Order: sequence, then C-alpha cells, then structure tokens
Amino acid sequence: MLEAVILASLRDDPWVDRILFVGCEWYTKPYERLFRNKEYWTLDIEPDKRRYGGRRHVTDALRNLDRHVPGDYFDAIVCNGVFMITAIETREEAESSFSACRHCLRPGGWFILGWNDIDELRPYPPSDSAALSAFIPTPFPALGATEVLTPTNYRHTFTFYRKP
Repeated sequence: MLEAVILASLRDDPWVDRILFVGCEWYTKPYERLFRNKEYWTLDIEPDKRRYGGRRHVTDALRNLDRHVPGDYFDAIVCNGVFMITAIETREEAESSFSACRHCLRPGGWFILGWNDIDELRPYPPSDSAALSAFIPTPFPALGATEVLTPTNYRHTFTFYRKP
C-alpha cells in the first residue's frame, strides 16, 4: 500500500513538489527514483542509514527538522515506521517530532503517519497526541479514508493529516 498507492499518489500529485521521507532502511532506497521529478528528502537519526537515503539526506532526530529547513517548506512528510518503541520511543520525543513536522510543512500539506497499532510497539495511541490534534485528519484521495489498517499481524496503520 505504501509504495503502490500512497507514494505513487504523492508522486502524481502536481501540488506536491517537496517531500520528506522519515526513516531509512534498505527497502526505502528506491523511493528517490520514484520521486525523480520532485525534491525528495530523507531523514534518519542513525548515521549508517544514510546509505539508504536520498541525495538530500539529513542525519538528525526528527524533532530537530527545523534546524535543516525553513518553516512551511515541505508539501508532504511521510513518517513511516518510526513512531514506535525502538525509534521515537517517548511521548515527549513524539510530540516534539510531530510539532517539528507541522512547523516545516506548508499550509495544506500532507502529514502521513505509518505506525503499528499494538501496545508493545507504539509509545501511545496517536489519537492521544496533542501535537497531532493540531493537524486536520483528512481522507487521502486514493484511499478515501483518514486512516487505513493494513492486513498485517502488527496492525500497521496509515493515518492521514493536513496542516491547516
């Protein structure tokens, strides 16, 4: 769903030009080619994940995003698989990270959160986030829903927001 629907929709959206993908792994390396006609950025806190990132890559914590780009910069931020116990582990870190995304996202821009809906894998339910409540849950056009649960054992879920 991420590659075939969500990323493809962002790629084809003429309104989306600057994209940040948060969280790099071996399987994210080809995403830059998908966005070859866009300004594609990646971010990961781990220096060794740089090899899986794009040409425009930031090695830092997501909460420090505004140290690297100005406010209202990105048209879309995809934060997939990092809101979890082994990455953004605490409520404090998650709230400051979500706030940094809001600051660096332009008005009307997409914030897409991919997370695992299992107590052992997430710090707390996103619905309990004060920082996320500053976004507007918005149906993603290609899916027609504000939230989609994938058929996985770890209940991987995508939640779609827009910055007011």
